[in-house]
Amino acid sequence: MRLRDAKEQVEREHPELTGSAKLEAIKALRAKAAEAVEPQEKTPAAAGRHCAHCNQDVKPVEKRGWAHLLAWLMLLEFGSIIAAIVNAVSRFSADSAGGGVGRLILWPAAVHPAWLGLVASIVAFLAVTTLAGTVSRRASDKATCPICHQTLKADA
Repeated sequence: MRLRDAKEQVEREHPELTGSAKLEAIKALRAKAAEAVEPQEKTPAAAGRHCAHCNQDVKPVEKRGWAHLLAWLMLLEFGSIIAAIVNAVSRFSADSAGGGVGRLILWPAAVHPAWLGLVASIVAFLAVTTLAGTVSRRASDKATCPICHQTLKADA
């Protein structure tokens, strides 16, 4: 309960209170409201997956380094699709990209004709997306228990 709401309620219900008695009533009202809002007993949420070896629910250790790298490459390939679309509708040169990262993103702009650059960038995006999904699934399948370091079984 907000302080303003508690103050208004005390003034409305007990106009005879003044000074410290009014402050104590406001504090008591706010404490009572806080107890009513908080759950009486908090149950811990499941930490993740169940380890059959330890017989505990644990947060699995997943090595996702390659998945994160491929996710970044997916973002770059999406940028290349946009660059290929811009190249198809306007005069755009790959030399105007500037820098190594710009050329990495805008490589389809160098492909002629423009429609072939668009097809190449879409194919590259789909290939990286598929590879990232596969690597991510493998990381989940090879997840290990942080306690016993055994491979966790896949959830059914």
